[in-house]
Amino acid sequence: GEIVGQPVTRLAELAGISLPETSRVIIGEVETIGSEEPFAFEKLSPILAMYRASDFTDAVAKAQALISFGGRGHTAVLYTASGNQEHIRQFESTVETARVLINTPASQGAIGDLFNFRLDPSLTLGCGTWGGNSVSENVGVQHVLNVKTVTERRENMLWFRVPPKVYFKYGCLPVALRELAGRQRAFIVTDKPLYDLGMTTRLEEVLEEIGLKYDIFYNVEPDPSLATVNRGLALMKTFNPDVIIAFGGGSPMDAAKIMWMLYEHPEIEFEGLATRFMDIRKRVYNLPELGQKALMVAIPTTSGTGSEVTPFAVVTDDRTGIKYPLADYSLTPNMAIVDPELVLTMPKGLTAYGGIDALTHALESYVSVYASEYTNGLALEAIRLIMKYLPSAYENGANDPKAREKVHYAATMAGMAFANAFLGICHSMAHQLGATFHIPHGLANALMITYVIRYNATDVPFKQAIFPQYKYPNCKWRYARIADHLQLGGTTEDEKVELLIAAIDDLKRQVGIPMTIQEVLNHDDKSFYDHLESMADQAFDDQCTGANPRYPLIQDLKELYMLAYQGYWIEPTLFHPEEQQMSAPAAV
Repeated sequence: GEIVGQPVTRLAELAGISLPETSRVIIGEVETIGSEEPFAFEKLSPILAMYRASDFTDAVAKAQALISFGGRGHTAVLYTASGNQEHIRQFESTVETARVLINTPASQGAIGDLFNFRLDPSLTLGCGTWGGNSVSENVGVQHVLNVKTVTERRENMLWFRVPPKVYFKYGCLPVALRELAGRQRAFIVTDKPLYDLGMTTRLEEVLEEIGLKYDIFYNVEPDPSLATVNRGLALMKTFNPDVIIAFGGGSPMDAAKIMWMLYEHPEIEFEGLATRFMDIRKRVYNLPELGQKALMVAIPTTSGTGSEVTPFAVVTDDRTGIKYPLADYSLTPNMAIVDPELVLTMPKGLTAYGGIDALTHALESYVSVYASEYTNGLALEAIRLIMKYLPSAYENGANDPKAREKVHYAATMAGMAFANAFLGICHSMAHQLGATFHIPHGLANALMITYVIRYNATDVPFKQAIFPQYKYPNCKWRYARIADHLQLGGTTEDEKVELLIAAIDDLKRQVGIPMTIQEVLNHDDKSFYDHLESMADQAFDDQCTGANPRYPLIQDLKELYMLAYQGYWIEPTLFHPEEQQMSAPAAV
């Protein structure tokens, strides 16, 4: 054009201005930043715009405004005293450019090599996503080479991580606790019902016998809040323990794990640790190893969560209502004491819900994309024990200590399995169902699990699962293998899957669990359908979804909720066509 590359005298001549031949630049003082001001645009010539600023912060803000108007990603230059690091840091953290030059000629400096060897020499400057480019560095020959990479399938290393010590047997609590001899101070985290019932008395007696001073925090509520955790943490810091004992069900254990984490690393950010991941080994935020200040001992008094052997914890920020599910192997307790004597008097409802929760842990971990030879056996045996012994544990309680013992062990074994293989969409959906309608977690799982089994039991999923540990989809075969382990009969895989579903439904009836969400919500159709979309959206975004053997669409989850609400059976292949929704005639 007539302007680009022309000397300043020629540009002045085009504007009807006469300048001395020695002139090198034209500067126009302007105030506006926007399309109405020609001087605000990129000019590619020795014509500069000058803006006045009230102070340095105002100057940086104006510079960023100009960059946003027409130069995002390119280059910004600051001239300042070389030692003025405060101004340099403020400028570099504000401007959205791939090159920030300090006391350097702008056009030649950005080209690279001439004034700074850190920049590769180039006449083509990448502007990154700020400027709509795919690269942000100076473009060189490496960017125009066609580099071919040939790879064969090489799967990542797997793992099996559980507490270093797991002690179990009826009445083992006092014996196992004696291993803490030599420690100085124990901080017990539990809930008020257990404390009021005197359940911690035996624990306290043993600690006194082995010479440990102790303090008790017994105000953990169901679904512990961050406020509760902070109250307990304040007491913990004052007491300065070298042992933390989580005593109770899932809530005291979750609270104790988070107190432990903050006791050792108060700088931890919940938002970072709660960030979803595809691979737990390659996450963007890692928790440092725990145990430098205190050991964690977990003692379950319910049979269900398996939290005593898992790296998971959940806390709710009571100010925002945000629930933070935390997952990191650093949260795995150092010791688990699984004493069936502590669960003899569990109420029927807790027995049923906890048992089905543990069953769901085992079922989902067995078909998970992360399932391995190390988790399969634990999951299968946990399923067998629960299917065989849960009805009697529910019906007879303390009168059948063997059934109590077997279900208690099964819950821990299922915990070991899903601590390493993870879970699936039954838990994703149960999390949202429980949070929305205040349904106990185990019951929410029970309401969804058979529908999820039927959904997963296909050899032709619509989407590829993430990180599968198998060469082709085999979920139907896995469910059939569970049926074989339970000796349910059947000749084909389809028959075995249906027999497994029937056996689980029969178990639910035996322990008094409703068969539909509609029944639990007392036929409140409006409330259910008002929340349906948001539950499906949030379930899809749940951390558990990624390990499911059949990767779902949000629409799939929505339809699964509807099926579970009304109690319909439907073939998985009918889920996607809109006109087929809820068309199955038979209700359960």
